[in-house]
Amino acid sequence: MSTDNLMTVELPSLEHHDAWEAPILFDELETPDISAKLLPGIFGDYAAALANATETPEALSVMTILGVISTTISKHFFVSPKEGWNEPVNIYTLIALPPANNKSQVLKCCTKPLIEWEAEQALRLEPDIKRQRSERKTQEKIIEGLRIKASKSKGPIEQREICQEITEKEGNLIEIPTLPLLFTNDATPEALATLVHEQNGRLAIFSDEGGILETLAGLYSNGSANIDILLKGIDGGDVRVRRKDRSFTINPYLTIVLTVQPAIIHSISEKRTYTGNGSLERFLYVLPKSKLGFRTHSTTPLSTMLQSAYHTKIKQLLDSYSQYHNQEPTKSHTLSLQPPAASLWRDFQATIERHLRPESKFAPCLGWAGKISGFALRLAGLLHIAEFDLQHSAIRESTMANALSIAFSLTEHALEAFNLMGLDQSTNDAKSIYQWINTHIKNSFTQSDIVLAMRNKKLGKPERLSKALLILQTRNIISSPVKLPTRKPTTLYYVNPLLPSGEKPSQHF
Repeated sequence: MSTDNLMTVELPSLEHHDAWEAPILFDELETPDISAKLLPGIFGDYAAALANATETPEALSVMTILGVISTTISKHFFVSPKEGWNEPVNIYTLIALPPANNKSQVLKCCTKPLIEWEAEQALRLEPDIKRQRSERKTQEKIIEGLRIKASKSKGPIEQREICQEITEKEGNLIEIPTLPLLFTNDATPEALATLVHEQNGRLAIFSDEGGILETLAGLYSNGSANIDILLKGIDGGDVRVRRKDRSFTINPYLTIVLTVQPAIIHSISEKRTYTGNGSLERFLYVLPKSKLGFRTHSTTPLSTMLQSAYHTKIKQLLDSYSQYHNQEPTKSHTLSLQPPAASLWRDFQATIERHLRPESKFAPCLGWAGKISGFALRLAGLLHIAEFDLQHSAIRESTMANALSIAFSLTEHALEAFNLMGLDQSTNDAKSIYQWINTHIKNSFTQSDIVLAMRNKKLGKPERLSKALLILQTRNIISSPVKLPTRKPTTLYYVNPLLPSGEKPSQHF
């Protein structure tokens, strides 16, 4: 066959747009923010101002403040949409943002009135507690003396009388109350159960680290832990504790607010302690879009007046619904729904139910989605008490609308969270490399470049790196490896110039 008429077609350079197909990007985080306007009065004002001052998503402040309100009133309020359904108002929240997003500052600002209230109560109660402790020690010493006397008694009648006196005195020993503790940030399941018992059945966990999840999962017990306190703390279920020195039964109402890095969400899904028992379905997940790279660092600081108003409101709720303020335990209250509010909630419930069908929107998180209607009632209860306290016993339509707006947003956040839990290692590695590419805006890089850049992520290992790079190649994000004819063998990867991150420079890193 003659080759005289054959044409030579020159392919475009990999640096040129025409050489590439459109990249298949990883899902970008497009979760909706949760507006501070959905919180009533001072709470909404404070959340908005705090988010502005710290240049963080409003969702971070909103959900943390809801956790603080939950801490003040949990165990004492229930929401009843119909007879036989009493939904408590405590919530578990896991908020994930990358490092340097001021998570710790927001958490500190929101929980400050809790710490102040604890200190105020300690000043008020400690003198009396010390007096009671001294009296008990004296009585215990008297009882010990009677035991010695009884052991030396020779007559059975006298011994019986002394034993009876001991029994009476032991029965009259006073229980020494503990100082109020509203929240902790580190505890094993066993220690947590004891704390809840001492705090009359309710406690909160606030932490800006994911370490508490490691501890609860059995960090100090070879990965084996009994997390009944966590599972039943969402609704006051029975927890029976057996110790060598004592036993007790509690009905815990826990509040949990954790502000962590997104990687924690993926890691907890790999803990056997949290899988297959519904614990992951008990959390409200919040994955806001980070503002890193778009901050001005010149926003208005929180005003002293606004901080004072927020602190005062939180302390008022604590004074009303804490067992330490009143001599008798505060009674629980049941909130009903006004008909328009009930109608809104039932429509929401019906919408969620349709999405629980096979191959539906909530396929990645059916267990979680099956609980969101109840969680929406909790949110409505928190918003209602925050605005009206006990002025009204029925939740209004406007309050329910705001609660459902938060709940609808949380469904989108939950989908992102459960998708993140399902990612494999190679996909996570590929995402890390993709973020590195976008951050440095390259048009090419060498094998040595990527090994050096990923050394702290353990991505330099050949078996992990090759899998991650292959995923990027199949997504048309980078080219196949190109061997350069240099003295020292060099492997080069070109970056797709169609990536939506701006024009790539001509030189590689």
